[in-house]
Amino acid sequence: MIRLLTACLLLVISISSQASTQIGSVAIYSDGSVEKLIEKTTDGSLWQDQRKRIYKRSKYPYLPELSYQKFPDPSQGFSHSIIFGHPERLKPYGDRDVVDFELMKKTSSNSGKKYWQCSYEGKGKFKLGKRRIETEDYSCVRWVFYKEIVPKTKETIRLKYSPKLGLIVDRRHRDSRGEKKRKKLVQVFSPEKATAKRIARTVYTIRNEK
Repeated sequence: MIRLLTACLLLVISISSQASTQIGSVAIYSDGSVEKLIEKTTDGSLWQDQRKRIYKRSKYPYLPELSYQKFPDPSQGFSHSIIFGHPERLKPYGDRDVVDFELMKKTSSNSGKKYWQCSYEGKGKFKLGKRRIETEDYSCVRWVFYKEIVPKTKETIRLKYSPKLGLIVDRRHRDSRGEKKRKKLVQVFSPEKATAKRIARTVYTIRNEK
């Protein structure tokens, strides 16, 4: 009886700790992009944007997108697979402050390797509307090897991830030329509130604030 109660308690704790964003929810970002959560999987989630492109994202937020399918031809996209390293060992999922890993990116016409190093930077905060939400903060660097010997930085990423929402809420990107981009979460609509009118009004407001 005690074992059964313990198991039930652990199940409740597990469920309550999962991301609260439901299937059918819509996320809107500072660049005007709109994404809808269409599926949750054991290793991540599937999102569809306003152009009907589908992105598969890992449950480890610092990993690049696992796959991308372009509409209307799903063959026009890419996939990533881990071929070296253990990114799942990075805190708070594991016990390491820094992890190195290698990905293989495949498209319909070619493939190539990507080398990454990601670091856990601790807890943080992010202001979403009138709320301040807790985040897990990460920084990642991707590099290539010049003549297979000397590493050269291709891009750096700093991001804030909300475990409660299951979303990256703030992403800063810098490429090898020093060009910077930032993308922030502006609004999340639950399935019952994600009407075309609300979405269009929010996107209109974002684009006219720039």
